[in-house]
Amino acid sequence: MTPMAWKRITGQLVVAHLGGTVRQILVTAWDPYSGAIKVDWPPLDPAMVQGNPCSHTRKTTIEKSGYEPLDPDALRIATSG
Repeated sequence: MTPMAWKRITGQLVVAHLGGTVRQILVTAWDPYSGAIKVDWPPLDPAMVQGNPCSHTRKTTIEKSGYEPLDPDALRIATSG
């Protein structure tokens, strides 16, 4: 059985350890098979990274055990279906 493709997610924030500190980050995609998420890190807008602006972004995957949603109900609704 082939795992499902990543599902695009918008407007969901999680708390995770990135760049040497705990940060609030915006989720860009969710893997229904594993529960992992993808985020743009560092974000496109350097103003979103206080004291650590970067000129480029990359996709970062965070396993289900590595993040905590700010609004668990909203994330559950966004990832259902």
